[in-house]
Amino acid sequence: MFKRHPFCLGAALISLAITASAEDTVQPSVPTPELLTNAHGERRQWTGIGRLTRPGGSQCIASLIDSRAPGMAASGPAYLVTAGHCVDKRNGVIGHDTEIEGSISFNFFVDTQDQRHTFALKRTVWSSMQGLDLALLELDASLSQVMAHGIVPLALAADSPPGANVHVIGESSANELGLRLTTCSQATTDFVIAAPWVWRNIYSNDCLGLGPGSSGSPVIDVQSGRLLSVLNSVSEPISGKAAPCSLSSPCQVPVQTDKPALTTGFSIPLGRLQGCFAQGFANLSLDSCQLLPGFELIVEKNPRSLTKIATDAEGNERLPRWGLSFSLNTPRYRYKTVRNPLACENPEGYSGTIAAEQNHIDEPIGPEPGWHFLCLIGVDSAEHKPSPALMGNSLSLATQLLPAAPVPDPDMTVTALPNGNVQVSWRTAPPHLTLYRVKRGPPATTDCQDPAGFRHLRHKRYEFKAQQLPLTLCTVSEDLIEQRSAVRTDLLQPAASGKK
Repeated sequence: MFKRHPFCLGAALISLAITASAEDTVQPSVPTPELLTNAHGERRQWTGIGRLTRPGGSQCIASLIDSRAPGMAASGPAYLVTAGHCVDKRNGVIGHDTEIEGSISFNFFVDTQDQRHTFALKRTVWSSMQGLDLALLELDASLSQVMAHGIVPLALAADSPPGANVHVIGESSANELGLRLTTCSQATTDFVIAAPWVWRNIYSNDCLGLGPGSSGSPVIDVQSGRLLSVLNSVSEPISGKAAPCSLSSPCQVPVQTDKPALTTGFSIPLGRLQGCFAQGFANLSLDSCQLLPGFELIVEKNPRSLTKIATDAEGNERLPRWGLSFSLNTPRYRYKTVRNPLACENPEGYSGTIAAEQNHIDEPIGPEPGWHFLCLIGVDSAEHKPSPALMGNSLSLATQLLPAAPVPDPDMTVTALPNGNVQVSWRTAPPHLTLYRVKRGPPATTDCQDPAGFRHLRHKRYEFKAQQLPLTLCTVSEDLIEQRSAVRTDLLQPAASGKK
């Protein structure tokens, strides 16, 4: 999921291409991407990797998969696999059998621009952004029709051992020249947070050189040549501009601050697609298929991705609450709270079934600081069995709980200027000093202890003209949960008087 810059790989969503500071560690011993050619058929095996284009100009990469039964000729429709956010970015929605607009161009190499073959999309067979970021699409053409143009489908791999060498093949939409290949090593990762998304049981790699528009790029096992996973996002070294575990900086937990900051790619395994094809056709009702049942949950009020233990006027600590409001397309649901989102796929510990009309979860978060997760599954009845597919589709919502801490006093500077004006500058330090509220007025009538009249400070620097002075300036700082500091009072005098 890539925007044009900061987390993920599809021009459609995030953009993990954060600018690294000069002090960031250089990625060691990883090849830079190679621009591929195929004018003479030298990369024929990758002709089925193409540029996916959707309405509005969003672009990703997708791969034609080999859905044939062993030993059989091509039959049935042509199917693509790509990242789920290239289709639908909504968290909590499992898409199934819906129409889709767009197209894919195959034979997408720098020297085959006049030999590319474009096919229209027909439907979304299945897509998800919860638990994993994956989509299975059907083309408006049969597999045999596509292969008749010399396009070669990719076979799905069962799995790969940790540390396996992989190829990542894609192209950022910023370049639009043709496919590039980079080779690196792959590892398994329990989960990755890119609030509001949580992806479980995925892969990580140290490949370089991918950018916006590369989402959905295939990750291919070097040894077998089979398709292992599809690229989801890239987390690059950041220089303090993006919060860890946000859209701009996806992360593994715990965040390892004692190690060099390196570029890390994340990809989604395709194991759950195994067993979903019969005689060349996708059939999600097969017992061997682990994609359905799913559910559709529309969040009406999202929990905070970062929150804090509050302190009341008496000094007592108060835990925040999830405060999740939603609508659901199943009649009932179950939920639980955990410290590790992998537990969302374990049926133990879930609540009893709750009517979908009771669509507000307000459990306390904590009490231990750190990451906490809310798990939720939609069910048809109290007897609905927790199949592996249903648990794999469970929704994980994440929030990071900070310990109680006082709100800092306003951090500001008042400077007398040579022209008689007075300049005031305010500095923030999120999350404990997030914003300011101010009011000002004539010294004789302005009471800073009166809470009325304070307004959100929109500019962090303001110059008061000499003719406006004297006046009283009242400032209060506020943290991310809207707790406030003591009020600071400044009497601003014309600079010519020698007073501040």
